[in-house]
Amino acid sequence: MSGLTTGQLILIIILCVLLLAVVFLTVRAFYEPYVLKITTRKMFPAAKCPDFRKQEHSAGSPEKPGIRLFFFSDLHADICLIKPERLISAIKDANASAPLDAVLFGGDICNNYRVNEKGLTYLRKISEACRELGIPFYGVTGNHDFTFEPSEETCGFECIENKQIRMTSRSTGKTVILFGVDDSGRKHRVWYDVPSVPSDCVSVLAIHNPDSILHFKEGDHVDFMLSGHFHAGQIKMPFRLEFLVLRSDKLPQQKVIEGVFEHNGTTMFITRGVGCNKLPLRLGAYPEVSVVEIYA
Repeated sequence: MSGLTTGQLILIIILCVLLLAVVFLTVRAFYEPYVLKITTRKMFPAAKCPDFRKQEHSAGSPEKPGIRLFFFSDLHADICLIKPERLISAIKDANASAPLDAVLFGGDICNNYRVNEKGLTYLRKISEACRELGIPFYGVTGNHDFTFEPSEETCGFECIENKQIRMTSRSTGKTVILFGVDDSGRKHRVWYDVPSVPSDCVSVLAIHNPDSILHFKEGDHVDFMLSGHFHAGQIKMPFRLEFLVLRSDKLPQQKVIEGVFEHNGTTMFITRGVGCNKLPLRLGAYPEVSVVEIYA
């Protein structure tokens, strides 16, 4: 080393640091898909603001949520490293702390419809646990499911696309309408209309792709919306390059990627999802299931 110049030594140090950083990030990317984060997401009524903004907790909110849901999405069971027993344990723990009104699935059973049975088996295990707890299990399909016709017998959940489920809170007696919208897939995207619901009821919409909110029509009554699809980028890159280069989704261009946002009277939650798309890697986007508390 004594024959090296100062410049050469600095270059070697920089290269070693970069190599260590690459090794660290690679190891972490393989590790993260195994680590499930269980979050609590509080959702409050939104203001009529045309811009998207991160929602903060309301200081004058009620002590108890009007409805309490366990929400997960983007199973992608063929590349999902979270065992169904882990989700079942999270559901049981959440229900033990305060009654859950429903378990809700946000779409994308598998990456490849040819291995759907793996995802359906996974969901049926969730369904069996819900029946034992006396909790209804609802769901919608995602862009990877567009060739699949869901039924309670095959996938365990009751599909709520173009249905209205009138739910009464097990803890407060509050009534809300839960409903869903189908996903058409990505190649020939169609944005389906939001079904009409009574304007005097609190409405909760389950829809896979968050970009759907950009296609609501004037008069659509959606107080709260639950979505997935983005995976929070799955492998986060500087300057959100994972969205700018690899995807064409619109909301991430406005920094709306994960978490609770409000827009034009709708409060929206975007989950990071459970499984992986294409590669068994995640970086800066841990798998997530959520207890969603809706204060309305």
